[in-house]
Order: sequence, then C-alpha cells, then structure tokens
Amino acid sequence: MDRREFRDLVVMAALMAGSEGTAASAAGALRVNGTKVLLWAALAVVLVGYFARGALPESLYVWPDAYRIPLQATANEWLDQLLRRTVIFDQPLRMWTRSFGEVLGVPMRFIQSALANGWNYTDASGARATIPPMPWLVVTAFFAAAAWLAAGYRLAIFTLATFAYFAVFGLWNEAMLTLASVSVTIALGVVIGLLAGIALWRWPRLEAVLNPIFDIMQTIPPFSYLVPVLVLFGFGPVAALVATMIFALPPMAKATAYALRRVPVSVMELADMTGANFWQQQRKILISTARTDILLGLNQLVMMSLAMVILASMIGAGGLGGEVLKALQSLRFGRGLEAGIAITLMAIHLYSFGHAIATRRPSHQDGQEKRKRTIVFGSVVLLAVVLALLVPAFRQFPAAWTVSSSDIWSKAIVWLNGHWGWFFEAFRATTTFWILRPLLGVMQGIGWFPAALGIGLLCLALGRPQIALLSVVIILAISAIGYWEPAIITLHLVFAGTLLSLLVGVPVGMWASSSRRVYKFTDAIVTTLQTLPSFVYLIPIVMLLGPGDVSGVLAIAIYSMATTIRYVSHALKEVDKGVLEAADMFGASYWQTFMKVRLPLAWPGLLLALNQTLMMAVGMVVITSLIGTRGLELETIEAIAKVQAGRSLVAGLAICALAILIDRIMNAAAESCSPEKSRKAKVA
Repeated sequence: MDRREFRDLVVMAALMAGSEGTAASAAGALRVNGTKVLLWAALAVVLVGYFARGALPESLYVWPDAYRIPLQATANEWLDQLLRRTVIFDQPLRMWTRSFGEVLGVPMRFIQSALANGWNYTDASGARATIPPMPWLVVTAFFAAAAWLAAGYRLAIFTLATFAYFAVFGLWNEAMLTLASVSVTIALGVVIGLLAGIALWRWPRLEAVLNPIFDIMQTIPPFSYLVPVLVLFGFGPVAALVATMIFALPPMAKATAYALRRVPVSVMELADMTGANFWQQQRKILISTARTDILLGLNQLVMMSLAMVILASMIGAGGLGGEVLKALQSLRFGRGLEAGIAITLMAIHLYSFGHAIATRRPSHQDGQEKRKRTIVFGSVVLLAVVLALLVPAFRQFPAAWTVSSSDIWSKAIVWLNGHWGWFFEAFRATTTFWILRPLLGVMQGIGWFPAALGIGLLCLALGRPQIALLSVVIILAISAIGYWEPAIITLHLVFAGTLLSLLVGVPVGMWASSSRRVYKFTDAIVTTLQTLPSFVYLIPIVMLLGPGDVSGVLAIAIYSMATTIRYVSHALKEVDKGVLEAADMFGASYWQTFMKVRLPLAWPGLLLALNQTLMMAVGMVVITSLIGTRGLELETIEAIAKVQAGRSLVAGLAICALAILIDRIMNAAAESCSPEKSRKAKVA
C-alpha cells in the first residue's frame, strides 16, 4: 500500500468514526429531550387537572359510585369463609393453627413462668400452690455474668444497669414478660430467616415469589392482620408472637441472602474442596464468612421485634408494651416514657449480646483459663442465689425501693401548657391553615385520573415503564374500591410530616457531617429516637396540642427525623475526600465546594434519605389514627373494632401499595441522579 492509499484509508476511517459519534450524540440528545418532554407533560397534566376541574368531567376526579368495586365486602366474606369455615381432615382450620400455636407457646410460657409468673400447681392436699419465679437478683446476676463471658466488663456493666432500671422503676415483671416473648421471637426469626435467606441464595428464581411477599410483610400496617391472627391463634401471647414474626422476619431473610451473595468465590471453592455436605458448608464456612452482613439483619430483627411490643400488647402480649399502651390511654407521659426507655435498653442489650456471641472468635486460651472464667461465672450466680435465699428483698424487689418520674413529667407538661400554651395554639393554627388545609385542597383538587397519568409520565421520564404501569394500576385500584379520598388524606399527612422532618433534619444532618463532635452527639440522640417505641411520641404531643391532624403530623415528623439526620449526614460524609481536596487546591471556598462538589456527589444518598424518611412517615401514619387522623389508617382501626378482617386487610394493602409505589419512584429517581448517569448524559 502506497502513501496515498494509506492517507485515503485514514480519512475514510475518520469520517466513519465521526458519523458514529454524531449518531451517538444525536441519540443521546434525543433521550435527554424526550425526558424533558415527558417531565413537562407530567407537570402540565397535573396543572390542567387541578385548574380545569369545573370544565372536565367529574368522574375524572371522583370515581363514579355505579362503577365502584365492593372489594371490602367481598374480602370480608372470603376471609370469613377461609378463617372460620375451612375444614382440614374434619377439623376447622383455626383448630390446626391454634394447636400449632400451642407448640410455639411452650418455650415462651416456660420462660415467662421462670422469669415473671411462676408455676401454679395443686399439692398433695388439693390446695393450690405456686412456685415463685426466679429472684430478680439471680436473673440480673446471670445475665450480667453471661454478658461478661460474651463481651467483657463493659457489656456486663450495661446489662447490670439495664436490669437495675427495670427493678427500680417498678417494671420488672413487665420487662421479664417482654424479654421472654421477644427472645423466642428472635430465636425463631434467626432460624427461619437464615433458612429463607439460604433458599433465596441457592435458588435465585425464588426471589420473584418471595421478595414481593417480604415487601408486603414489611410495609403493610400490622393493624391490618391483627384480626386474622386473632381468629387463627386466639387472644394471647402466641397471637402476638405470630404478628411480630410477620413484621420482623423479612429483614433477616434479605440480609442473609445478600450476605451469602457477597461471599468471595475463593471461599466457595474452599468449601467444595473440604468435602463437607451442603449444611456443613453453610454452618461452618459460608455463614461464618458472611456473618458481618448477617448481623445487619439481626439488628433489624431485634429492633422490629421490640417495635411491635405495643401492638402485640393489644392482642394479649402484655409486658412493657402494655404499660406504654395504658400510659397512652390515660395520657401519663412519665410512665409511658419510663416503659419506652426500658424497651430501648432491652433492644440495645439484646442486640449487643447477640452481636458479641455471633462475632466471637474461637478461643485459644488454655483449659485452665477457661475453667477460671467458668468458675467466676458460677460463683457470681451462686452468690446471688445464696443472697436471695437469705434476704427477702433480693427475691422480690421491694416496692419501697422503686421510684417514678411520672409526677415530674406531669408537672413539666402542666408548666409548658401554662407558660407556652399560646405558642402551641399558634403552631396548631398556623400548621392547620397554612400547611395542612392548602396541601389537602391541592391534592384533592387534582383527581385520580390526572394523578395516575401524571405519575405514569413521571415514571416514563425516569426510564421505568414497569413502574409507570404499576403506578397507574395502583391508583386505578385504590380509586375503584372507594379509597381515593382516604388515601389522599393519608398522603397529605405523610408529605406534611416529611416536609417538617426535612426542614429540621437536613440542616442538622449537614452540620453533623462537617463536625465529628456534633456527629457523635447527634448519633446518640438519633439512636435513642429510633429505638423508642413510636407510641411514646404521641403522649406528650397530644397533651400539648390535643388530638387531630396537627398532632399526627408532628408525631410523624419527630419519628422520621432521626432517619433524615442519619442518612443525610452519612451521604455527605461518604463523598470522596480526594475530590474535596482537589476543589480546595483549585481555591474554591467552603460554600463553593459544598454547593458545586459535595452536594452533587451526595445527591443519590440524599434522595435515599428522602425515600427512607417517607417510608418511616408511612409507617408512623398508621399509629396516628389513635389520636384522630382520618385517612386509610382510620379504616384499619375501625375494621378491627368491628372485627371486619377483609376491610382491615384491604385498607392495609392500599397503604402498603402506596408505600411500595413511593419507594420504587424514589429509587428510580436516585438511580437517574447518580453521578455516573449525569456524566454520561452531559457527554451525550
């Protein structure tokens, strides 16, 4: 090939490359323009729907009664047929489930008897007698010594302080009942969660079946399935155990599957080379390697189990949850706070103890050192037993030794109402007339059809046609069964509570991300707020603001604010330090670096913070029905009162569908705003 031919070939290649680049640029420009068109179309649909309500048919705003689907009545009949009339081998279904519940209840009743209730029996003379439960000093010494064996003196001291708190504040029996039920729940949850997670990892196709079920179990309000659980398992601790398992199991299964997928291939090959069978590989190699990620699921299992203790008390669980519930009913904030702190301390103790056992490495101490530690453990417990036999006060904690902060908190509430009542009333009026009513009016004015079309176009703009179809189907279904108006009331409370949470939580999270000292301080507060039962927030708010939507919005905001602060601070702290140092080297000021570098890179994490805040708000809005809110959450409560299992389940599934839809849309928005996608869009 001569020089001229070579030159012509190079020119041709350059022209071809240029045409391909032009085509790619044109395709990218078309995609960007198409996204903008869809976004503007979604906005136009919503605006036209709102401002043209008088001109458009009213059926686009309110679903016609003639075409309404009576799903609630159908669900009531179907569930009644299933729960009460289904017969298996000549026995009703509920007889089988209650027999199974009796088996589940054996270990729980035994632990409750050992720790709190004692055993009743008939002696030789026919008289009723009682074997008392274990003395409080023996129980405290046993758990403190076990914590010392598992993790050292720090956890032992915390355990001692936790059990002392139970006794001093007169919550010993209630705490022991809760400890027994939650311990059994956690043990069953760990076993079932590990098996389900292993199944998801071993057979990935199961995800298509189990993941939607897990999503529903996590997002459906627990009120919605209390009636079916009561019918199948009866009133009592066993029904509470089953309801708690439904709520708390999914995180453990998902974390196990996620952890096993992250195990390196080399570890898998090593497990095969050892010649161990499948279950030996799981127990001795794979789960041990993945235990760090599995512990995240254990953490969620513990926290969610204790989050259910108050709802569980409504169906016979008793314990600390019953104390919080009674405090809410009688508006005794002090007693409710004491029981709520007890639940928080128990959650921290159980997770720390389980974490210490799960992460404990094989000991290489000699036999003599192990014997010394065992002797110390036995000596502590034996000394406690001897003291309990000799001193009656060490068997049952004397009432004279207990204290209470109820009067202090009651006086504080009275003082706040007396000196700051004008402020609370102004806040209530301002929030009602300037936020809640305008927001509700706008959302009600859009109508179901413009909302479905607008959200569908938004999802198409995000590149998610499946979510667009899902959103349209969900809105159509909610409207067709007559729940559009209650759903709008629920959503306006969720959005208002989320907005208030963001107004406070985002600045605090930004501050915490820039100061180590502030981060440590806020982290302690956030951890406390996240572990306190949601019902505890309701008591002081109702006492200061009264029942109604404003109290519900404030409770939602406070409950979800901890999530906002944690996720915002985490997103901003995780920005690459090298990029920030490069911005400093170019002479950018603090605010220039923050606005033009740190904030854009943290944007997906900030959207995740918004997503999680909304999810927490949806979870809390159901509880606010107890203080007078009137959306779908009220449907679940009224259905329970009227024992309408189908109506309660349908309302719960509607809330669940809205939560899943919000989650999917926010995840799609976070992915579309990722730095990599933004960079590719700019290049195109």
